[in-house]
Amino acid sequence: MIINKPKMQKEIRLFLNIFLILCLIFSIQTQTFESISYGAYKEVPNSDNLQYRLGNGLGYIGNGWDDARMSNLSQRAGYDTQRKKLPEAHLDYWGYGIEIDDAKTNTKLGILDVVGYLATPTAAHSSNVSDNPELCYPANLYEPIFLGDGTVNPNNYWAYYVEQVVKNYKEYIKIWETWNEPDYTNNQNQVGNWETSPPNPSILPHWRGTIFQYIRLIRITYEVAKKIDPNCFVTAGGLGYPEFLDAILRYTDNPDDGSVTDEYPYKGGAYFDCDAYHQYPKYGVTDLETKKGYHEKGSDMLALKVVMLKRNHEYIIKKYGFDGTHYPKKIFVNTETGVNSEKSGNNDVGGDLIRRNWILKLALYSIQYDVKQTHLLNLADNGKGMGDYSNLGKYQSIEEGFTHLKSSSKGRLVLQKIHFGKFIYDEGETNNFLEKLPEGATGIVLKRKFPKASEEEYYSEYIYSAWIYCEKEEVEGETVFVLDLDRTIFEHTLLLDWKGNQKNIEPDSEIKLSSTPIFLIQNTGDYPDINYQEEEGSGSSQSFIESKYYLLLLFCIWLL
Repeated sequence: MIINKPKMQKEIRLFLNIFLILCLIFSIQTQTFESISYGAYKEVPNSDNLQYRLGNGLGYIGNGWDDARMSNLSQRAGYDTQRKKLPEAHLDYWGYGIEIDDAKTNTKLGILDVVGYLATPTAAHSSNVSDNPELCYPANLYEPIFLGDGTVNPNNYWAYYVEQVVKNYKEYIKIWETWNEPDYTNNQNQVGNWETSPPNPSILPHWRGTIFQYIRLIRITYEVAKKIDPNCFVTAGGLGYPEFLDAILRYTDNPDDGSVTDEYPYKGGAYFDCDAYHQYPKYGVTDLETKKGYHEKGSDMLALKVVMLKRNHEYIIKKYGFDGTHYPKKIFVNTETGVNSEKSGNNDVGGDLIRRNWILKLALYSIQYDVKQTHLLNLADNGKGMGDYSNLGKYQSIEEGFTHLKSSSKGRLVLQKIHFGKFIYDEGETNNFLEKLPEGATGIVLKRKFPKASEEEYYSEYIYSAWIYCEKEEVEGETVFVLDLDRTIFEHTLLLDWKGNQKNIEPDSEIKLSSTPIFLIQNTGDYPDINYQEEEGSGSSQSFIESKYYLLLLFCIWLL
C-alpha cells in the first residue's frame, strides 16, 4: 500500500489547527464567564408569577389631588401597576410611614407589582455637587454598608434610607428602582466612548458622580433590600443608553478604577436582577444585533422603538453571560415612556389616533418581547413643566374634581376588560395566524397563562389580535382591509374593537381591519360592557365622588 505522506501530514496539521482553535474558543469562554456564586450571578427571584402590567407614572397634578385619588383615576383608566416615587427627603420630613395608606389603596384597587423609585437624598445626605439633591449622588457611599453585628450602618446614608423604605413598603413594592436616569446627558457625541471608558461625571447632570459610585449605589440597594426581602427585584434606575449599561456590567464599585479586588470582588451585574429602561418614541432606535433602524412615526414603529431598546439592553446583558445558561437571565421593565395626544413644541410625534393605536400595540409588542411592565408617564396633561411632553396624560385635565379621559386613552380599557395581562405570547400560533392575514396586515396571538380570578371574569384560551401595520404616520387610519378567516377555526368567536364593542362572528360576517387592533376571543358567555367615564365627545364628567356621599347628597335634596 502506497501512503501519500505529504497529504497525510497536511491533514494532521489541519486537524491540529482545528483542535487548537476549538481549545482557544473554549478557554476564552471559560475565562469570560467564570463561575461566580454571588448575587444576580447566582440567582434571581422567580418571575413566573409576574403577569404583564401597564403602569402609570402619576406625575404632579396639584389642586389637592393626592396619590390615593390619582391612583383611583389611574385604575379607572385601565392601569394595574404604578411607578411610585419614595424620595428620602420626603420620607425623612414626613416620616417613613407617610405613604403606607396610599400603598394600601393601590392594593385594594388591584394596582400590584409596584415599582418603588428610590431617589432624592436629604440636603444633609447629599454630596451637594449642585443645589438640587435629586440630581446629586448621595454622600457617604463608601462607609461600610453593615456594621460588625450585621445591622445596617446608619452612617451610610443611602443604606439606612433603603433599609427604612424596604421595611415599611416591602408588602406593597415588588421592584426597587435605584435612581432616575443616571446616564442622562446632553453630550450624545461622547456616549460611544462609554463602551471602552468610564463616563465622565461632568456630562451626567442627573448623577454627577462616577460610574463606580453608581455601581456602589446599586450594590448598597441590592445588599440591603435583599437582606430584608430576598424575593424583591432590584434594578438599575431608568437607563437609556446601552453603553452606560455596558459600563455597569464591565466595572466594579472600586472607587479608584472599577477593577476587581478583594474589597470590590464583583462587577455591577451582581447587584441587579431587573433592568429598568426609559424610551420615548420621539427618539429613534437602532437594533444593535440586526443594525435595523427604527425612526419612522407610525404607531407600529413607535411601539417597536420601546421594545427594541429592551432588545438592545438584553443584547448587552447577554454579552456578559446573563443568558440563562452561564448566569441567570434578568427581567425587563420599561418605567417611562409616552406619546403625545397632540404634537407639541419640538415634539412632532403623536396625535389622538396614533397615540390610541400606540397604546394598544405597545401592550401587544411588550408581551411578545417579554417586557414585564410598561409605564406611561403622567396621569393628566396639567402636570407642570413638561414642555415637549405636555400632552402625555391619560386625562385631558383634572380640575376641582372633574376629569376628561382622552379618547386615545380609552383603548386601554378593552385590554382591562379581557384581562390581557394574564396571557403570554404564542409564537407558533402567531406564525400560523400571520399566514391567514392579507398583505400589509399583521397580528399577534396570545395564550392564557394565569387562571381567572372569579366566576364573573370571562375565560378564553387564546386572544387573536390583528391590524394594518403602520410604519409611517401617513398611512395611519387611511386603509381598511377585509379579513377573511376560516370560520371553522373561529367558530363561536367574539370580535372586540378598541371601544369594547363586541359582536359574534357569523359565517358571513365581514371583518374589517384598520390601523387600530381588533381582538378575537372565544365566546364563552356574556361580558360586562366597559364603563367609560364619559361618552365620546361629551366633554367633562364628574369623577371620584364616593357613592356614600353621592347618596347622602340625594337624600338632602329629597328632604328639601
